[in-house]
Amino acid sequence: MVLRDAGFQGVMGWASGYMVFLLHKQHQHVLYLQTSKLLYRTPPEMKAAQRVLLLMLCFLFFYWTDCFMTLHVTFSLEKHFIEVSALEFVDLGYAILSPFVLIHRDGHLTKCWPAQ
Repeated sequence: MVLRDAGFQGVMGWASGYMVFLLHKQHQHVLYLQTSKLLYRTPPEMKAAQRVLLLMLCFLFFYWTDCFMTLHVTFSLEKHFIEVSALEFVDLGYAILSPFVLIHRDGHLTKCWPAQ
């Protein structure tokens, strides 16, 4: 089971790396179109590459934290309510946190919400 998980995580890492490579290649391809006014802004290709890497790292963090916590809860003699509740939160952590990571990184949404 661990070998299968490691294999799928390797495929996920390869796919994410390939996506970052394609975005970097696209960035290099359109670099000549940028004017001096746009040189100080982060290009969309770089923002997308950062998001891909951030989401992959977020997923790996929650996955490995879940693995270690599951092993701890499984092999501990006493099952504490707090440990089991924390394990359930970690199980749902990526699904809960990843949309907020994307929303926070998107600059267009801050323009839509009025500051008070």
